[in-house]
Amino acid sequence: MKGLLTIIIKQWYTRVLPVSFLLTIFTSLLISNAVTAANTNYYVDCSASTNGSGSDSTPFNNLAAISAVPLNAGDSVLFKRGATCLGQYAPSGSGTSTAPILISSYGSGTDYPVINANGQTNAVLLQDMQYVQLENLELLAPGNGLTPRRGVYVYSQNSGDLYGVIIQNLKIHEVRGQMPSTTGGGASSSSGKFKNASGGIIIESQGITTPTAYHDIKILNNTISSVDREGIYFWSNWCKRPELNRWGTDCTANWYPHTNITIKGNQLSDIGGDGIVPKMVDGGVVEYNNLDGFNVRSKSYNAGLWTANSNNIIFQYNRVTGGISTLDGMAYDIDHATDGILFQYNLSYNNQGGFFLFCPDSKNTKNFIVRYNVSINDRAQLFLQGCGGEISNGQIYNNTMYVGSGLSPNVYVQSGSPIDNVKFFNNIVYKTGTGTVGWSLTDTDFKIDHNILYNVSSTPTWAINTTTSDPIFVNSGGLDPVGYRLGAGSPALGSGVVISSNGGFDYFGNAVSSTSTPSIGAYEGPLLPAPVAVPIAHYQLNETSGNVAQDNSSYARNGSLVGSPIWNSNGAIHGSLHLKGSGDYVNIPNSFNPGIDDFTIAGWVKLDAAAGGTQVILQQEGSTGRTILYRNTTTGVLSSFLGNTQLASTTTIPVGQWTHVAITKSNNTATLYLNGQSAGSATRSVESSTGNFRLGSHKSPDGTNVNWNGDLDDFRIYNSALPASQIISLYNAANPIADYELE
Repeated sequence: MKGLLTIIIKQWYTRVLPVSFLLTIFTSLLISNAVTAANTNYYVDCSASTNGSGSDSTPFNNLAAISAVPLNAGDSVLFKRGATCLGQYAPSGSGTSTAPILISSYGSGTDYPVINANGQTNAVLLQDMQYVQLENLELLAPGNGLTPRRGVYVYSQNSGDLYGVIIQNLKIHEVRGQMPSTTGGGASSSSGKFKNASGGIIIESQGITTPTAYHDIKILNNTISSVDREGIYFWSNWCKRPELNRWGTDCTANWYPHTNITIKGNQLSDIGGDGIVPKMVDGGVVEYNNLDGFNVRSKSYNAGLWTANSNNIIFQYNRVTGGISTLDGMAYDIDHATDGILFQYNLSYNNQGGFFLFCPDSKNTKNFIVRYNVSINDRAQLFLQGCGGEISNGQIYNNTMYVGSGLSPNVYVQSGSPIDNVKFFNNIVYKTGTGTVGWSLTDTDFKIDHNILYNVSSTPTWAINTTTSDPIFVNSGGLDPVGYRLGAGSPALGSGVVISSNGGFDYFGNAVSSTSTPSIGAYEGPLLPAPVAVPIAHYQLNETSGNVAQDNSSYARNGSLVGSPIWNSNGAIHGSLHLKGSGDYVNIPNSFNPGIDDFTIAGWVKLDAAAGGTQVILQQEGSTGRTILYRNTTTGVLSSFLGNTQLASTTTIPVGQWTHVAITKSNNTATLYLNGQSAGSATRSVESSTGNFRLGSHKSPDGTNVNWNGDLDDFRIYNSALPASQIISLYNAANPIADYELE
């Protein structure tokens, strides 16, 4: 009876229900089955002895097995922490905006799962995928530099618009791909870049039938080190447009850019070629990235952070250092076929090629802004315009550029390229120490207005409203940008020209008015007191016994007593050291080179009796060592013989009284101080010398150049020229002043 009833029901369903209704039920069953198949976790443990089904209890143990599994929206592929997989992982499938595919890690421990390409081209290949998130893996792709290698390769061909790829929290290293230095190409070789590039993270679109690009791609918080050639690199053969002059054979389709890209928070170091290069992009942000060491091995033209054939990209809050060579080697670059590129709030230091490159390449680089950036000790050039072609409608304003001793870059070098309406406003260029800074510029369409150019040797004749005074940074010379804020008395305060659409903030986050007169440079906040410097050597000379003059700085450059000096319990501050005028002195280890470094030397002296022609307070040993401080016996004045010429004070050192003496050297200017007051200044070409110092003695005493006869107390050496306000503070202090580290 039951079997007959079943047959009757089946016949009734078949004969009575419409076919369309049956199809609806069947389709619903398929959809239901698909939903239950999605949101699946697949586990991979390459340390497992046998290959499983991909469950947490029986994981896959090789990349071929997991690569063969098609992924659906909401699926996760999880690699076991501490295990290493060999080969290439190449998943397939795509997620959705609400259910992306996740490729990540599982298990305990802090070590990421490792994928070592082990001779394959890529550690991870994401081909024609969208809405996929790759994270928490360690990737390697070793090689001999003769074939492409990549940590992550995001690739598409004739796939249309692809969305939502996120690459984050990866550790990528030892990617040894192609470079000119390994393949035998010259400095202009494309080996390892353009199409089929090598590097840490490569994004590339190809094809000829269906315009293809990535949108809403995010590259976040990855650590990329020791990779060749590129760090993070975008490419597309959908790049032909009238603005472009290069890449003819590689640009086989009309411009169809990647859009809305974000490259943020990545740490890059030891990069063979370029650092971060988004090409063929319209709309994106590159921010909060650190790059330390680029163009390290390529022996070709590479820069730090740059773009070409792109529009509307913001580069901000990045730090770039360690650019190698002058084959470019700049921190930043706005290259050819670009429109609307903005660089703001970035830091650059110690790059051999310099701070900034413009490379229009026979076409127009236009509508760019470079503002509120800080450059410290960038080398070859501050700005270089090369490659031929015109730059137009650009603004370079409110940047601070510091050039230390021994460096001689030009502010701007125009290598035969035309300029149309570029403004150079409200910038500070500060030169100190040896070397010179000038310009190599002929085009008057490069408008120069309201800048501070301190110790810049020459300025174009059409520059207007130029100030040459010291801008008075609070603590210049170090690598921390806070030292390049403005100190009390700065002529930069409120002396710039108004720029209405200025971004609203300075480098340090201070508000910038669109209507009030701004300050010059990258700092718009209030004037700040300069921190009191810490000495690099500090001899309090308050010991009571022994033959060691203790260095009370953090550098432990202890001095040794020669002869028979006597420790006194009384001095200008506490105790003091008495020298009898013949054979007594303190030998002090070298701490600076007066011919190269800025410095300050300050201390207290008391003369018992005049003698000879000069009574030496401090002399440097060696063939080029000069008498840094002495008393001229005939006139009684404090003097210096740096530069082989006497600099004499306007007031005297009396006999029998404690007198505070000091000398500073800033760039090529030496200044003497007595009792806190400036007492003479002159330009000097100071000799380079690295010998030790003698406190209280000439290096070759004779009847004319005699040792100090009297007491010495609290001598300090600084690796900067202290401002007058701090010299008088040293004089006024009843006790040693509080020390704050100068870097």
